[in-house]
Amino acid sequence: MKATLINPGINQKYAVQEPLNLGFLASHLLANGIEVIIIDELAGQDVARLLQDYKPDIAGITATTPLAADAYRVAGMCREMGIRTVMGGVHASVMPDEALRHVDVVVSGEGETALVDIIKDDIRSGIITRPYIRDIDSIPPPARHLIQMDFYVRSKSRIPHSYLYFVPEGAKIASVLTSRGCPYSCIYCHNTWRGTPTRYNSPERVISEIIALKKDYAVETIFFIEDNLFVNKKRLRAICELIIDNNIEVLWGGNARVDNIDPEILALAKRAGCRQITFGFESGSQRMLEILKKKTTVAQNKQAIEMCNDAGIIPQGTFIVGSPMETLEDVRLTMKFIEDSNIESAGICIATPYPGTKLWDWAQENNLMPQTYSWSDFDYLNTPINLSPAIPKQELLGLIDKINVLLVMRQKGRVNVLSALKGIAKEPSKLFTIVQSLLNNPHLIRNLAERFVSQIFSGLISRKISSRWRRQS
Repeated sequence: MKATLINPGINQKYAVQEPLNLGFLASHLLANGIEVIIIDELAGQDVARLLQDYKPDIAGITATTPLAADAYRVAGMCREMGIRTVMGGVHASVMPDEALRHVDVVVSGEGETALVDIIKDDIRSGIITRPYIRDIDSIPPPARHLIQMDFYVRSKSRIPHSYLYFVPEGAKIASVLTSRGCPYSCIYCHNTWRGTPTRYNSPERVISEIIALKKDYAVETIFFIEDNLFVNKKRLRAICELIIDNNIEVLWGGNARVDNIDPEILALAKRAGCRQITFGFESGSQRMLEILKKKTTVAQNKQAIEMCNDAGIIPQGTFIVGSPMETLEDVRLTMKFIEDSNIESAGICIATPYPGTKLWDWAQENNLMPQTYSWSDFDYLNTPINLSPAIPKQELLGLIDKINVLLVMRQKGRVNVLSALKGIAKEPSKLFTIVQSLLNNPHLIRNLAERFVSQIFSGLISRKISSRWRRQS
């Protein structure tokens, strides 16, 4: 029995991090004596040609909502070749009946045990669910030798406008996933439907994976992609202490909630190489934080930014506009929070009701679903569902443009101005917004000019910059 796991899609903005979900599935299959390869369309691989060359008996396809159409397209390709098709991932898990129209078998929930059972028990059709895995240390590390690592370690160079602000120019980056689940229940998050507890890899397992990444792929930086790296402080302290005790030279970033950090853990994390923490700030309006079930306050958001700045760690964050019952005044409060806070970078998006979330339920209950829509539009800006009818979508997009211009101008050189200008050239419709923001903020013109001149020569000293960052750890 030969299996292949496929990462579908052609839009490069989704190719920032390696497909660790498929890496874990592959390592679990190998541990159970099943031959497997990974085909990564997002990394530029030719799915049809590789399927013809490898001739698998079964194909496992992952499906996220924005890439669901690509997943269904690839599934159709496999079925035409006579390959049994299995689909899993977030979208297939919450929309199993829809997915089953395109494939033979759908896995709802975690896939490792289910996929092995499908292969060994010769399951040919239906929706399969298996209990979650309690001890995730029992799952071998992702089979990175089957992943296009040469492609993904260059993510910072390929996609300079991603969330990897802390990564020095030219440095190699890898993603690491060391836990599953989240103990919180924000209404916009897919974790609300999972019904599984948060589980963690041991600190020793985490350190062994970091060491392997440095040895096998010369990785210099790492981003922990789990929902909340800081929620289990005891474990994080152990990880940081092991990094320090073993003299592991690595810079890293991760995700956290604003109420899960304190000066002590930040100081230890900085010593261990932490240079960026990404927070879900979501809003500068306390009313909206409560509607989103965030269980945090605007004051905590501000405090988290200051604590990170004091510790020498970049506070990066995300904000949501267009949430249910949001008013223009709520959006203005978010804008004011961003303008007044000492935050260098942020991602602004429109509230997107992904299937399986409470936002999706809200949209259905309030008759906000359009008659037709495309899953590819569920990408934070093109969402076809307006959850805050009081604010026209075009007005929201205009506000987002203005915020983004201000943020780019004050990012202290971590965003390459030359790359930013190339991006603007591809979207000339944004020029009016940019010019307007510059005229309203004359000091930004000097800031931009200074950075433009300095970054012309940055390529000549990029390796020196990288060395300096390492010494700071």
